[in-house]
Amino acid sequence: MRLLFLAFYLVCLSGCSDQKTEPQTSVLQLHQDTRFTVSLAPADAPVEEILHWTVELSDGWQIKQAEVTGLSMTMGTIPLLFKTVEGKARVYQAEMVLGACSQPRMKWQLQLQLLHATEGEKLLLLPFYSSWPK
Repeated sequence: MRLLFLAFYLVCLSGCSDQKTEPQTSVLQLHQDTRFTVSLAPADAPVEEILHWTVELSDGWQIKQAEVTGLSMTMGTIPLLFKTVEGKARVYQAEMVLGACSQPRMKWQLQLQLLHATEGEKLLLLPFYSSWPK
């Protein structure tokens, strides 16, 4: 009987253990073609947390200007400063934080202005949604 009670007690204790698993960060692919790839992580863009932008460009393209603008409400403009990823040619990253609003789901837009020596300028308007942290 004691052995049965001890086994039950150990099973209950193991069920109550604090096992924290790191959540996998999902990536939102906002644009992808043969010239450009633009992604955002985490994909649900939680407000008041660091968001990571990644832009991959084909040869000859460069980032002229990048900014995020609120579309659901007047939230102003957030400029982004992309930097080259060390050891990865033509891969650029930027970080930003979105402010919290009264609505749990807000619509935003990345405005990415690109420049090529022979092809000229290209403007990408890429909408995405933010969320309240979980």
